[in-house]
Amino acid sequence: MIPRLMCTQHPDATVKVTASEEVDEAIVAYTAYGCDEVMIDYEGKTTPYAQPKDITVKAHDSGLPLGEKFYLTPRMPNPRLEEFERSMLTLEAAILANYFSAKLTGRQAIRWVVLPMVADVETLGLVYRMLIHKTEAYTRETGVKLEPPELIPLIEDAVAQLKADELIGGLLKQMSQPPRYLRLFLGKSDSAVKHGHIASALAIVATLSKVKAVERELGVKIYPILGMGSPPFRGAINNPTLSHLEVIQYAGYYTATIQSAVRYDTSYDEYTRVRESILNACCLPSRDIDTPEVEGLITKASSTYRSLIVKYAERVVQVARLVPGTRDRVSWAVYGRNITAEDRVVNMPRAIVYTSTWYAMGLPPIFLDAPTVVELAKSDQLDVVLRALPTLKREWEYDAQFFDPQTAAKYTSEELVKTVQEAMDYLGINARASGTYLSLLRMNRNESNILAMGKFRKFLG
Repeated sequence: MIPRLMCTQHPDATVKVTASEEVDEAIVAYTAYGCDEVMIDYEGKTTPYAQPKDITVKAHDSGLPLGEKFYLTPRMPNPRLEEFERSMLTLEAAILANYFSAKLTGRQAIRWVVLPMVADVETLGLVYRMLIHKTEAYTRETGVKLEPPELIPLIEDAVAQLKADELIGGLLKQMSQPPRYLRLFLGKSDSAVKHGHIASALAIVATLSKVKAVERELGVKIYPILGMGSPPFRGAINNPTLSHLEVIQYAGYYTATIQSAVRYDTSYDEYTRVRESILNACCLPSRDIDTPEVEGLITKASSTYRSLIVKYAERVVQVARLVPGTRDRVSWAVYGRNITAEDRVVNMPRAIVYTSTWYAMGLPPIFLDAPTVVELAKSDQLDVVLRALPTLKREWEYDAQFFDPQTAAKYTSEELVKTVQEAMDYLGINARASGTYLSLLRMNRNESNILAMGKFRKFLG
């Protein structure tokens, strides 16, 4: 059984959840929210290595069908980007949890391990081999028969996603025998930070449209996972207002993440609508996308976005320091994201803090594509993007309620604000922020103020 709903530990909610509370949270994910998978997150996060085992024991004591209808899936640190020892300790924690699960239930709690930020075959091969070696060692030394967890590549960059077939093909060559299937994880958030909303969204719909062809070429069934949150910049598949549209735009997925904000910052009825939208559309065929045409647009949109971002990097970093952390994560100053543009490399916060920062500056981050929208409109290419991304206009309308030209000009520039307003004109949008939210935007920035704006939006970032 391949899970449909993956509850995660993202810090996108306004509610603080400690690492010790994440054990009970995992049980509630299944019993209250209907998630058949929980992602235990170690990427840039100080999650205890005992957590997979602790959740395993708690799930068993609670009578949950662990390893049968409910799975734990660690997201490990990428050894190319974080400390090698943390990556290996995460694999150790996963296999230890399976050892306890096998002894308690006769089944393995962990069938998959997620490797994030995949961009090369070598790292995939290293992790794949270490999973096998470590599992074999435990089986040999304990006498408990264990199977190595399967590896899920999480591709979080628009350029890398367009080469997903090469990365998958490289992983398959590492295997002694072809697998029955492969789960492919496509992340929206980090790709959006590096390339902007339009480029990252186009890359995902283009990649999903190629899945059937890749299956035929490589001879393996692929089950795509969508990693998306509540704000449009991060995919909006968890957004109660937009979810029913996003699931059609990103058709072709099999599993979707259920992140923290939709569980803690919305009503249960709103969450139920999101869950039903995701489940009802999870078996729709992917949409046909003209990949060569889209690839050219991705390159153009990404380049324009990155040239804009470097102008405001210092201000983003300044405001980002005020965004509160709601999970026990490593500071983004230590493990952030690099954006390259115009011979400059700037260090940015990770996606949730980055997204929250732009909202705090009065300019929702999807509006950073305004220069691209204007350029495409003037060259009669905007309709191409709107056909590929039919929800884009609705996303702009949604985020317009959080846009304040006065605040945005103070943090960025009059020039950028005028470009955003020009793009809105081309899209036919004329929405205004509510009085309550405007009042929050025009107050002094501090942690409490940013948290209050997040509560109003129903997501931190």
